[in-house]
Amino acid sequence: MELTITLLNGESVPLTVPLHTTVGSLKSLIHQTLGVATSTQRLSGVNGNNISLNDDSKTLIDYGLNSGSKVMVLITNPIQVFLKNDKGQMHTYDVVPNETVTQFKAKVENKEKVPANQQMLIHQGRQLEDGKKLEDYGIGNHSTIQLSLRLRGG
Repeated sequence: MELTITLLNGESVPLTVPLHTTVGSLKSLIHQTLGVATSTQRLSGVNGNNISLNDDSKTLIDYGLNSGSKVMVLITNPIQVFLKNDKGQMHTYDVVPNETVTQFKAKVENKEKVPANQQMLIHQGRQLEDGKKLEDYGIGNHSTIQLSLRLRGG
């Protein structure tokens, strides 16, 4: 399938992808071709109308794209959020608003050494659910997220 990948600065690149390519795979190819990190990409298919390609597991065909379609790449800038851990310490994390809670928990596990399945993250009194995006909770630049540890049953 032949696609035209266009950045907002007008730069366009032709890209040939397999017929059943997923959005996530396309983001990886864009990263390899244009050097744009997958976590900062927001893709929109232009095929008569603009379609937000927001599910990395869906194929391009699922979104109605075919050979000759154009894909616009919007680059989102990272923001900084603060995490207050269970010891009262604050750490800074660079994230993008459309990052999932699961992806953020992996960063927290790496820095705080708390396994993701033991983390309970809370922002403004709301517990963050795996699979949802940080932006779903109104998390923006300099937001503070609380880390509590889940009690393991015995």
